Amino acid sequence: MSNETDLKPVKHFDYKSRNDGTKGPRILGQILLASGVIVIITPFFADLDTDNLKIALVGGGALLIGIILSSLRSGTLFDFQSRKFKEYQRILWFESGEWEVFPDIDHLELIHHTFRTSFTPNGITPTMNGLVTIYKIVLLANGAKFLVLDYTQERDAVKALEEIKIGIGI
Repeated sequence: MSNETDLKPVKHFDYKSRNDGTKGPRILGQILLASGVIVIITPFFADLDTDNLKIALVGGGALLIGIILSSLRSGTLFDFQSRKFKEYQRILWFESGEWEVFPDIDHLELIHHTFRTSFTPNGITPTMNGLVTIYKIVLLANGAKFLVLDYTQERDAVKALEEIKIGIGI
């Protein structure tokens, strides 16, 4: 197990959100990518009466939409040197989000949040029922919750907590 002395001071920390509502569209994008590839390579293995231009347009359209949907990302970027942060959304190489000065962080906490899930199938995203544990890093400023970062793995949350502590100097 590593300790804080093993970590070097970081200038930036990029938290990639996994609970931002883009999981379904990203999976749909991957399905469209696979479909586009299948449509484009099918004429090489089967004799089709369909015009090659139509095949290329349908396959290319699926590939293009799949690439766009697969690239959806969001998160929070910290710049510890400038003491700024931004919550961003990214599509392909375009990123939106405004830099803001973050307040003096008094305290960081790691909270284990366990709850029972009950999802109904929607045909796109995987569904499950049962107990789920989320590891939350809570940043407190002036005694109030400033920001919460969610992780599914405890080791990832602990590592991120240590990096943030070192970055902000706590």
